Amino acid sequence: MELLQLFDSDYEKIRVSGFESRYLPFSQLKNYLDDNFPEKISLGKSFLGNDIFHLKIGTGNRNILAWSQMHGNESTGTRAMFDVLELLKLENNWSETILKTFTFHFIPMLNPDGSTLYTRRNASGIDLNRDFTQESSPEIKILKEFVKNYQFEYLFNLHDQRTIFNTENLPQTATLSFLAPAADIQRSMTDTRRNVMSVISYMNTHLQKYIPGKIGRFSDEFYPNSTGDNFTQMEIPTILFEAGHYPNDYQRDHTRKYNALAILLALDAIQQNKNFGTEGYFDIPQNGKMFLDVVLRNVLVKSSHSESLLDIGIYFQEQLNTKTHEIEFCAVIEEIGDLSNYFGHLDLDKKGQIFVGKSTIYPVFEEVADFSVGNIHFDNGKFIY
Repeated sequence: MELLQLFDSDYEKIRVSGFESRYLPFSQLKNYLDDNFPEKISLGKSFLGNDIFHLKIGTGNRNILAWSQMHGNESTGTRAMFDVLELLKLENNWSETILKTFTFHFIPMLNPDGSTLYTRRNASGIDLNRDFTQESSPEIKILKEFVKNYQFEYLFNLHDQRTIFNTENLPQTATLSFLAPAADIQRSMTDTRRNVMSVISYMNTHLQKYIPGKIGRFSDEFYPNSTGDNFTQMEIPTILFEAGHYPNDYQRDHTRKYNALAILLALDAIQQNKNFGTEGYFDIPQNGKMFLDVVLRNVLVKSSHSESLLDIGIYFQEQLNTKTHEIEFCAVIEEIGDLSNYFGHLDLDKKGQIFVGKSTIYPVFEEVADFSVGNIHFDNGKFIY
């Protein structure tokens, strides 16, 4: 397949440097665009007055739009899209066909204020992905107005998902998940959804060669005020991309690569004007929520009166260090007890080793981890192993 040969041979060459961190604030984006996309235009201003930029590539009469960082702390799609744009600039038959077929539009940071603050919501506290009907935010108004002014054949809605997601009941991380959003509470099978399912089927077939078993199907529960559901209701095919965890990849550099490939495969599928069916879509296992970042099994907790053999589950909460401008991961006790229905990205049997807390003799649910078990140490949320 021409695209996969191109991706395998050239991705590492065109991968954009300087975007290795999950933290991608507006100032960094603007500096990059100033240097590399001087033709960019501003579609309007965010709540705090930052520009919401628009880029486009290609000369085709079929229009596709991708947007990312609708949630400010979800940057993997932005970083992947910059790689996609660089690959499309290469001189080869596949890229030239795509650019002659499509005009590919990109809004790289719909929520510039939240991106700088490293928050899901915008500066006034609104979740843009739940503001479609109310239109309380300037950012969602800008997106809706832009979509209204074009006849888009497809929309790509780029997000990140948490490390908790697995595929079905398996100990496989959901490195990428996709969704053909529903247009109603009945989750009706409309032609618009079928078109999206067909494209996702094609994407999944080829992605399995790279990340076998690590692709999930996101929940299609209908949200009446969310973006994808409403655009689907308007009969605009919308693909939800969710970038998740890859083993030992908390900055999502590996995930970024496969996310870029997923976007390219979507373009490849749409360009072919073929029906790839919906069966492959439903063959993708549904997302589960069975992962914790660390699971310590068979930990002995003792008091002067009793003792318990139990499991401790840790979740890493992401926090922005405002001095270093780096993302730090604070370990929090997420679950205690029988965790046989959970998997750990790090999963250790402590075989009766004793819990030694710094302030308590027992683990405390939802408290910052500050304890040791054998050679595993948590120092006020910092994991030492």
